[in-house]
Amino acid sequence: MLTQKRYFTEHSEFTNEFEALEGKTGPKSRPLMTLSRDRGTLLTWTNLPSPSGRLNLVLTFVIEAPTAHRSNCIQVYYAGGDQMIAQAEVKFSDPYQVLSISLPKEIVPEDGVLSLELKLAFEGFLWVFAPDSEATGGLELHVPHLVDADMPADSFLDRLATLASLQTFSWKEGCVLDALQAFSDRGDFPQASKAIRDHLEYFNFSGGDLEYETPRSFRVRNELDTIETTLPFTHVALIDPQHPWVDMAMDFWRQLMAENGQVQDEEMISSEGAYTVAYPMTLIAKLRNEPEWFKVAEDLLVETFQRLVQPEGIYLRHYTDGRRTHKNWVRGLCWQILGHVQVLKHQPEPSEVIQSQLIQLAEFAAKYQLEDGLWACFVDEPEVLPDTSGSVGVAAAFAMAAKEGYLPSEYYDRAFCCRDTARTYLTAEGYLSGCSQSNKAGEALQRSDYRVTLPYALGLFGLLEAACLSS
Repeated sequence: MLTQKRYFTEHSEFTNEFEALEGKTGPKSRPLMTLSRDRGTLLTWTNLPSPSGRLNLVLTFVIEAPTAHRSNCIQVYYAGGDQMIAQAEVKFSDPYQVLSISLPKEIVPEDGVLSLELKLAFEGFLWVFAPDSEATGGLELHVPHLVDADMPADSFLDRLATLASLQTFSWKEGCVLDALQAFSDRGDFPQASKAIRDHLEYFNFSGGDLEYETPRSFRVRNELDTIETTLPFTHVALIDPQHPWVDMAMDFWRQLMAENGQVQDEEMISSEGAYTVAYPMTLIAKLRNEPEWFKVAEDLLVETFQRLVQPEGIYLRHYTDGRRTHKNWVRGLCWQILGHVQVLKHQPEPSEVIQSQLIQLAEFAAKYQLEDGLWACFVDEPEVLPDTSGSVGVAAAFAMAAKEGYLPSEYYDRAFCCRDTARTYLTAEGYLSGCSQSNKAGEALQRSDYRVTLPYALGLFGLLEAACLSS
């Protein structure tokens, strides 16, 4: 149920530094605005009621932008003034990342007119969605607005089942679609099926050409660049196994096999492939009755396990030069466990080898689960803050595997414990906070205390909620 009241700007003044984008672009030419240090961005509300408590200013980033600065903050001022009234740290902005800035109490004047000015505390630019009167279907939640932070939070399902949960067409959008599919399969949330179609139509599902912006914010058409891009094709195939986009994904897999001997990105094998390749490949093999792909998917899972699961820990990536990185990173563990569970669910006969690997992965993860049910971002380093996205992904796999009988029932308890704690991270907007940033800046950013709010985390949380409801 939608409980939050939102207040959208009646007037705005902003600039756009398009040259600084260096070829990057926002989705579908939707309006965006540039935040900078030297030129303020003005947002004005003219008829605000007195809030019941503190207001949050909500912004959504459009463009990937690292901010390697000591004072990497967005600062908020009263328009025309020089006194900063609020600020928020931004170490790395990712497309569709939601930023909620807490404003001072009693900020609304008696006449209901509030004008704020946004500036950066550093030299450079950030891009957020601009006010847009034509945004609907959840897209309006991407534009700058105010929410009453003391009102009850929106339902995560209402946020999930709109275009507000959009992500770039990659593993991120695949996580959201997986959650929507899980609720659609339950049959008690009819909005989920429509939301899947709405999300795919955003990328031109009925129009033929696949059009999207990569996680690096470059626009492409009918091209796939990494193995992480193929997870959403799971849901294309569930609607139409013969859709041309499915052929595109399979041709991409064939190309990688010809170039690398395996469906993997150049020079490395990674845990993402367990979830973004082996799982959709197995499902597509079943839906299209092309059984030769079952073995390709299983072989990929086996090789991924053998190369990444080592005596000293479980890695995210193994390069051809011998390097292994991101040891015991929880989201890497999440991809492996989820991939194993989903492959087993869709194999004609569940593989004993894959089941054995799943048990080893689950036992390893269980050993490091924190008392509150979450996992540290690097699971064997409890001093590092938890990552909610990886945590709920692992817990979702636990619940799904316990339901199918691949894991003992005690894993349900572990999943429920994680879910209960994760619920405390839901924001007033209905998103899941506490997520470690998209893995674009190496291990240092993951080990830091910087946490963000991104829809893919909500997707993994939705997958966990659906699995717990089905227990």
